[in-house]
Amino acid sequence: MGVYSPNIIANSLISCKTHNTDGEIVIYGDRRITWSEMTSRVFKIAQALIKLGVKKDDKVAYMFHNTPAFIEITCGIQVAGAIPTPMNYRYVSSEIEFQGKHSDAKILIYDDIWSETVEQTVKSLPTISHFICRGESRLSNVIEYEAFVASGEDKDPAVGNKLEDVAVMIYTGGTTGFPKGVMLTYIAHVEMFAILLSSVVVRTLGMDVNKERHKIMLEALPIPGKTLLGPIFRTKIFKKFINRPSTQEFFYKTFYKQFSDPDAARKGYKNAKKVMYPSMPFFHDAAFSNLFMGLLAGSFCYVLPESVRFDPPAILELIQREKVSNMSNVPTGWKKLVSYSDFHKYDVSSIRVTTTGGGACSSTLKKQIMEKFPKAMIVDVFGQTEMTPATSFRLDVDSEKLEDRSVGKSIVETKIIDNEGNEVPHGETGEILYRSKTVMKGYYKDEEKTKEVMADGWFKSGDLGYFDDNGEIRTVDRKKECINTGGEKVYPLEVEAVVETHPKVDTACVIGVPDEEWGSIIRVVVQLNMGEKMEKNEITEYCRGKLAAYKIPRSVEFIDELPFSPAGKLLRQKIRDQYGLPGESPPA
Repeated sequence: MGVYSPNIIANSLISCKTHNTDGEIVIYGDRRITWSEMTSRVFKIAQALIKLGVKKDDKVAYMFHNTPAFIEITCGIQVAGAIPTPMNYRYVSSEIEFQGKHSDAKILIYDDIWSETVEQTVKSLPTISHFICRGESRLSNVIEYEAFVASGEDKDPAVGNKLEDVAVMIYTGGTTGFPKGVMLTYIAHVEMFAILLSSVVVRTLGMDVNKERHKIMLEALPIPGKTLLGPIFRTKIFKKFINRPSTQEFFYKTFYKQFSDPDAARKGYKNAKKVMYPSMPFFHDAAFSNLFMGLLAGSFCYVLPESVRFDPPAILELIQREKVSNMSNVPTGWKKLVSYSDFHKYDVSSIRVTTTGGGACSSTLKKQIMEKFPKAMIVDVFGQTEMTPATSFRLDVDSEKLEDRSVGKSIVETKIIDNEGNEVPHGETGEILYRSKTVMKGYYKDEEKTKEVMADGWFKSGDLGYFDDNGEIRTVDRKKECINTGGEKVYPLEVEAVVETHPKVDTACVIGVPDEEWGSIIRVVVQLNMGEKMEKNEITEYCRGKLAAYKIPRSVEFIDELPFSPAGKLLRQKIRDQYGLPGESPPA
């Protein structure tokens, strides 16, 4: 690299600005931001940070929802040679204090939407030398964001970096204690993008579907000449060719070069796809990696809803107006979108790819997505932050071939082991381990925890699963979530899946509750669909015949709304804290 700049992100931005000056990178409300405008602001932010004393590999923290500011700040930090450490905008003061101190951040930039919480923490963060607020601040010593941007020169500071350097530090959810700072490198992202996209192309072209469906699927693929080559792609000879390891290797090398060399990426600049991530916050690596992918390839235009909350009519209006082609959501986001009562009033025919991740997406929900977006294929991605983050995916285009708990075939080296570390045969459940160049550099300032999850180059995921007869990974649960009751193992996700098939149930959360006789008993906390009422015994009776007797919940509680993280993950620990003691647990 280094055709335009010794800095990886500046290199890509200058290329995009030079060869696609008026191309749009962000659409946000009435604003349409070009690569030229974005690059100019990024350089100013980078120069302004350097003026404030930021040096290579320093950490800069920031708290924004999915806005143009998040994108320009991320790039500005990287162009300055520093490391972005985005914060969860739902953090309370103590969590902001922890990440601010643990990350050794020198500067904290935030939107005034979150100023009340952030500014309560200022005195607890003496190591942060400057606070910068976009909008109005309640404090006198805070720098105003636009003045900060204007103070920088519109010029690449030319701070060199390498692919092996840390590109971002993402803090995990902290469900088992304080969050951990996961250090992810530039090379890990480039590697993951190349593996993922080459696998998507090979698997899509190798699928056995009818001519019309094949033509629609081809529209989603990032390959040249697909319209002319479509008839060839459907031949039996090509199907044999596409499944050869050498074919996958060809596409891998092609995509790797595209993400590491701006001159190779230029071909895709003029055919940028409009993408949306309405329920996937950029501070989480599932969305951050997609943001990073577009910045390196120059082939995405990010269509961002203005509202912080998930707003179905606003999202659908944007799809219709902008002809969005790719949309990603966590399952809870998809659920809200497809169940929106006025969905039918909007034209969503432009959507070709619907991606889901961040939790299990049931066959029932996938069928609903297919019904609402009939021209789209579903890409169900599985992984975790420490793997940058994708490790496997499943493609679904046929509602008759859906499989619950299947996350498809792995895209990295994968094995499943028992408690003694021995690999288990297909069909037997164990812990999933990964080995790949996409694995994290480590947990920041925590060698002990890094060593706990790494074994001879293998990353211990903490996920339980098994390989099915087709070689696809079937997830069972998190290892730590397994409940032992009367000597039997019960996995919460299995019980939740059954309870959630009841027509009155929206979402269920299963936890273990201490019991003198059984060790633990199964309790389910249920969120009903709006306007529904149930007796507790209706849940247990519904489960009979659908679950083994020891898996049937012995205790049922109802809750108005189950807690989820911004990334769409059920916050099971919060339910344990509130409902985890023996006896009935009245709502707090």
